[in-house]
This record gives sequence, C-alpha cells and structure tokens, in this order.
Amino acid sequence: MQLTAMRLGAGVIAVLAGGLGAPFWRFWASASAANVADGIRAGAFPLIAAALTDSPFGVALVAACQQGAWLVFGLGAGLVADRRSPARIVALADVVRVVTLAALLTVLALDTASIAMLAGAALVMGAAETFRDTSAHRILPGLVADKQLESANGKLFSTEIVGNEFVGPLIGAALFSVALLVPVAVDAAVLVTAVMLILTLPRAATAGVAGDGLPTEHGRLRAELLVGARWLLRHRRQRAVSCAGAVVCFADAGWWSVLVLYSDRTLGVPAAAFGALLAAGAVGGLLGALGAERLADRFAVRTLLAASGLATGLPAVAIAVTDNAYVAGSLLALSSAGFAVWNVVALSTRQRETPRAVLGRVTAVHRIALYGSGMVGALTGGWAASTVALTAPFYVAGLLALLAACGLLLLLPQQG
Repeated sequence: MQLTAMRLGAGVIAVLAGGLGAPFWRFWASASAANVADGIRAGAFPLIAAALTDSPFGVALVAACQQGAWLVFGLGAGLVADRRSPARIVALADVVRVVTLAALLTVLALDTASIAMLAGAALVMGAAETFRDTSAHRILPGLVADKQLESANGKLFSTEIVGNEFVGPLIGAALFSVALLVPVAVDAAVLVTAVMLILTLPRAATAGVAGDGLPTEHGRLRAELLVGARWLLRHRRQRAVSCAGAVVCFADAGWWSVLVLYSDRTLGVPAAAFGALLAAGAVGGLLGALGAERLADRFAVRTLLAASGLATGLPAVAIAVTDNAYVAGSLLALSSAGFAVWNVVALSTRQRETPRAVLGRVTAVHRIALYGSGMVGALTGGWAASTVALTAPFYVAGLLALLAACGLLLLLPQQG
C-alpha cells in the first residue's frame, strides 16, 4: 500500500511539475505531509491533555511548551539554517519528532502517561519544529526563480492552512474518538512520509548560504547568532511588524489555549466534533490566504496589517458572549482569515527586505518574538481562565488587538 501511494504521489507531482518544477512539488508534497501531521497533533493533543487533566492551566501548559522551545533554540536554528543544508536539517528534525511520538505512543499504550509527559513531548516536538520551520524558509529560494516566490509561497501557505487547520485537526479529533493513542501513531507515520520526500531534493538547490556580501563575523559564535537581531532592530518597518505580531500572538494564544474547554463547557461541542470547529476556522484562514495578494495590491502595508490584526482579535470577544457553536465557528473563520492575511503580508515584506545571507537568522529572531509571546500568552490565558473566568482570555485578546492596530498605524510610515 505504501509503495502504491508513493507511485501515485510521483504521478501527481509529474503532472504538476510544469511551471515551478518537480523539485518544488516534491518540497510541497513533503511540506503538505508535515502540515497534515501538525494538524493531527493540533486536533488531538488538546483532547489528550484534557483527558489526562481537568486543569485549564495543565491543558494550556502543553501548548506553551511547544511554543516556548523557540526561546531556547530559535537563534541557533537560524544560524544552522544559514550555514548547513536546510533540507537535511528539515529531515533530521522530522526524524526527532517521529522518535518522540513513538515514545509518547509507548507510554499511552502502557497507560502510564501524565500531563507532564505530554508537556515534555510537546517541548521536544517544539524544539525540532524550531529547526524545521526555520530551515524550510531557506529551501524555497533555491528551488524556484525570484519571480516565482510569491506563487510558490502562496501555494505553500494555503497548503499549510488546509493541513494544519482543516484536514489534520479533523483527522486528529476523529482518530482520538477511536482511541487515545491512534492519532499519535498516524501522526508519526505521516511524518515518515515527509522525511522520505524531503530527502529527494537536489543537493545544489538546498545548500547552506555562505554569505551575500554582508559581514558574518566567522569564528565568533555569539556575534553570528545575534546578526539577525541587530539587523531587525535597525530596520524600522520589520521591527514594528515583529513587535505588533508578538502582541497579536500573545492575545491569540491566550484564548486558543483554552478553546477546547470553552467548546466543551459552554458550546457543548463533543470531543469528536472539536476538529470540525477548528476546521471552520481553517476555511476562513484559507480564504484569507487566497485573498491576501489582491488585498495587498489595493491597500498599504500598515493599513492591511492593522485591519487584519483587528480581525484576528476582535472576534474572540464575540465568541465569549455566545453559546451557539455555529456562531462561534463563523467567528473563528473570521479570526483565522485575519490571521492568514497578517501572515502573508508580514512574510512577504520580510522576504523582500531581508538580505538572503541573514534571512534564516532574521526569521529565527522574528519567530522567537512570536512564539515566545505565544508561550506566555498560552500560560497567561490558562491562568486567567482558571482564576478569573473561562472567558477572560477572549476579552483580553480583543483589547490587545486594538492596541496592536493603533501601534502599527502610529509607527509605520504612511507609504507602508
């Protein structure tokens, strides 16, 4: 069956290889598999956490551990992405994730799992993902021409939304309803497929970058690691976008970390249908990603970022005052659409304005800011839901989105 699937995949790639080339489509197929695996985990891990503990803080801790790995490994991941073959780093990171899932599968099968073990697995998975995602950003420029970057990025981002937020969560939640350990096993199997595909990429197209005329201060590890941070601090637009993005991620992680509890206790959504609620958000995210290019042609960057930031956070306030699952699903779609537009616009400006030699490290610093704030936001959301009210993180998200939008309008230049 696996051989048949590989042959079918190869046939699909051959058909699609006309414009962007077969290497890109193999990379796209690997990224698609990895995104589906991430989506399975996104749909299943909160449910597994809720099955292991009834504490909102404990459930939020699992999400925080995965995001917090960026604080520890982010700078190193950026340097490795700039200095080593990114395809090999991506493959190695996925192998680490497969081994971690196998260990988790074992303790689940033995009925000895705890919330601490799940959080530890999430931390290791997050560390591996730090290296994987940073290096993946370095692969694409070696596979397609510069003029094809927007087209290629659009396809990758749309697939990421479908896998992470639609197909994957649906599969993860459905498999969880069969047995606690089934989504973990399937997650690992899908990641193995991603590894096999990434190893087929041409070595010349995925080699590390030695430099593009910029000083890289070889021999000084600390200086090498901080090159991206110094560049980002000197660049006004990217600095403002990263700061505002950190605020948006803090707010978003706060209410998403307890969404599984809110859907159960307030909306009355059963565990098997939780993936469907996430999928409703994914539909909005996909529409936002597909429409972002057209919106970018009509509006200035600062206007579009401010509006998409508001669209990301304000629906959370409306979700907090409804007990209707269908209304909540529609609001999740709106929030995800705003977040998708934000990501497309912010990523495009960063890729255009960052020198290729430091793109890995600048990306790492940017993601450290986002994931670090997301970790703190998840923990804060869990604490607020436990000590104040389950809806408290939802209201905070709306306020912070408003502050981020105002900050962008004030800090970014008029032409941006």
